Amino acid sequence: MKGLKPVIAILMSLVLFGCDNSKSDANKAVGDSSKNTDLSLLQNTIINEAKKMLPVKIDAKTNLVEITKDNDLLNYKYIINASKDELSISDTQKQTAETLKNLYCGNNPQLKQFRNAFPNGVSHNYYINDEQLFSVKLTPASCTAN
Repeated sequence: MKGLKPVIAILMSLVLFGCDNSKSDANKAVGDSSKNTDLSLLQNTIINEAKKMLPVKIDAKTNLVEITKDNDLLNYKYIINASKDELSISDTQKQTAETLKNLYCGNNPQLKQFRNAFPNGVSHNYYINDEQLFSVKLTPASCTAN
C-alpha cells in the first residue's frame, strides 16, 4: 500500500484547481444554496480530473479503478489482483486503515481543503473480482479521534 501516498497527494492537489477564491462579495452573500452549488462544482471538478488518471496502480496487486461521490462522500473503488488465500484480510485492513488515516488527516492546506470539499468524508472500498473485502471510511471527525 506504499503507492497510496502519490495517489492521495495527486487527488488532494486537485482541490487547488477547483478552488476559486475570486468570488465577488455579492456571490458570497447568496447563501447556503450558493455554497451547496459551489461545493458540488468543486467536488465534480475534483472527481472529473481524478477520473482522467484512472486506473491507477497503487501497488503490485492493487489498482484504483473508480471514483464516485454520494451525498458529499467520496468513494474510491480498488481492485486487488490476488486471491483471498494470498491475503491476511484483517491485517491488510488494519494496516490500510492506519495508512489512509495518516494521509487523510495530514495538516497541509490541500488536505484541509480536500476534507472541506467532502464533509461526509471518504470511503475506500477494496474488492477481489466483484466481492467487497473491506471498506475504510474516514471523516473529518476521524482526525480528532484517537
